[in-house]
Amino acid sequence: MSNYIGAQTEQQEEDEILVAFSKETAKDDPKSTEAQALVIRWQAHIAKFHGGCDSEKLRRMGYLYSADDRFAESLDSYGDGTAHFMGDAILAYLENQ
Repeated sequence: MSNYIGAQTEQQEEDEILVAFSKETAKDDPKSTEAQALVIRWQAHIAKFHGGCDSEKLRRMGYLYSADDRFAESLDSYGDGTAHFMGDAILAYLENQ
């Protein structure tokens, strides 16, 4: 997490969003207004620091977060189930686009 000395802006912003996602995970509603707002923030964050993030890239990330244990290992460090919840929230967001 970004509370270490020398943390970059990217990591600080990322941590803020992921902590918020972990709090939403407990509510278990990936279609909630709050979860959907976090997806928008996440997409903007990825676009800002990783060369863009169109709907297709976001969709692929959603699938990876839901299905790939490597992502779960990292994202679930913010709270159990965060990776799967993020994947569900992303896919729900894209359904409404």
